[in-house]
Amino acid sequence: MQTARIRQALGRDHQFVFANGSVPTDPDAGAAAISDEYFGFVGDTSLEHEDLYYDLLDIVHSQGPFDGLMGFSEGGAVAAWMLIENSRRPLTFGPLKCAIFFSAAVPFDPDVVRTGLIKPVDPAIEGETIRIPTAHVWSSDNDVNAEGAQSLAGLCDAKVRETFVHSLGHNVPGSKSDSGALAGTLRIIERTIERARDWAS
Repeated sequence: MQTARIRQALGRDHQFVFANGSVPTDPDAGAAAISDEYFGFVGDTSLEHEDLYYDLLDIVHSQGPFDGLMGFSEGGAVAAWMLIENSRRPLTFGPLKCAIFFSAAVPFDPDVVRTGLIKPVDPAIEGETIRIPTAHVWSSDNDVNAEGAQSLAGLCDAKVRETFVHSLGHNVPGSKSDSGALAGTLRIIERTIERARDWAS
């Protein structure tokens, strides 16, 4: 829903598969008008993370392979988690070529989660562990994940990384009317997709 205008602008050359969370959660601010039930991806236990891991593998095996990932907020953190897993265990989630992040938080460390602990990846220790082309979009104004989004960008290869900062709060450009923010976002997404095509060839 939040990415509808972006997907429309990218055109019919791109197909999207949506993964839904299964962990009951509270709605984000402003979400109450959308639904009566709310689900996220990330639970509080390592068992819930293990369930998520296998759910995502099922999606990749049944509907993939995928060229890229796109995620907003917690969904972006999950996408980054998949890419970190791919960097440590190549092709776990298929031959992913790019990723688009909107106000995404820093992901949990998949190896630490396997020990039963829930701990985020430390960008200062990991460095640029995600090597594929990425685009990072967040807000300088009232974005709960602004700091996390910047940290996540630090986990990605600076040579193939694009960033765009808007002022629309914790939202995907296009979900609120601001043609400049939408245009800037589309610009870095298109550059990232083009890089992915070159990078994969």
